[in-house]
Amino acid sequence: MAWFLVRIPDEYSSHDLRRIVNMRSFLVLCVLSILTNPLRADPVAGAWESFSTEANADAWNLYSYGDGIVSPAPWVGPEIVTNPYAYSFFFESDGIWFFADDFTAGGAFVGDYASQKISGVDVSVNVDPSEIDFIDLVVYANGPLGFGYYYSLIYQPEDLGVSPDWYDLSFSFRDNWFFIQSGEYISFRPDQQFLSSIEEVGIRIFPVAGVTGESFAGIDDFILVPTVEAPPLLASLSGNNFVLEFTPNPGVSATIEKLNPDFSWASVVGHSDLIGPQTFTTPTTPGAAIYRVAAVEKLTEVTSP
Repeated sequence: MAWFLVRIPDEYSSHDLRRIVNMRSFLVLCVLSILTNPLRADPVAGAWESFSTEANADAWNLYSYGDGIVSPAPWVGPEIVTNPYAYSFFFESDGIWFFADDFTAGGAFVGDYASQKISGVDVSVNVDPSEIDFIDLVVYANGPLGFGYYYSLIYQPEDLGVSPDWYDLSFSFRDNWFFIQSGEYISFRPDQQFLSSIEEVGIRIFPVAGVTGESFAGIDDFILVPTVEAPPLLASLSGNNFVLEFTPNPGVSATIEKLNPDFSWASVVGHSDLIGPQTFTTPTTPGAAIYRVAAVEKLTEVTSP
């Protein structure tokens, strides 16, 4: 059973109260939906949240440090912008935290990152750098202190730009990460235990002092980055056939290419955008032929009911 705590300050208007009651009804519906819809067993390498629908934004959690409330993330739809996104105002001039858990996109963003070879997270943020103190990625996982929250390296205004705009941020699990002990940030390198136990993942955005509640931040294109690398190749002969076997990483597609006489590479017809275990067979003929396998990132756009 999941429980949600919503604090309603005395100063809320009747309109605000109706909004919060609707939000609480939505959360109850979420719980009932989860009881009848099985979650994914693994995260999706290459999972891509484009916030294409309001339901997608509703499935994300937004925590406001200003009032301590967790609610669905607000959404800017196509009637306003050509590329929809989730957003939040800096309520009471304090930080905001967008995060996904096992209720978000059917669990596509949580689980065993190690087995799926997820190397990091990419996300686009819409901010005014002059209003930003720092931005980081946070996960809930089994790390050096056991299960708890762990923090990435931060982005500061000088890492962004000078004008209000969209900025593409990358957070890698190959970098140092941090936990807090006795008020100090202590670094560590994520290991298999840590990466195989991620139960929440999200981005925090903190404004500088004095930013008003009219300022906001948006997020879009939240991606679990796959490990793009050429798969190990197993070559053999079977009778008069050349056999090539390989399996691309999760979130990666492969194309078999053949070297032409002019030393250019050409895709083998019918063997592009391959995912999962592959067996390529071709007859052996007099002369030499050279093949290779090229790998690229393959994103999977997620949806939420």
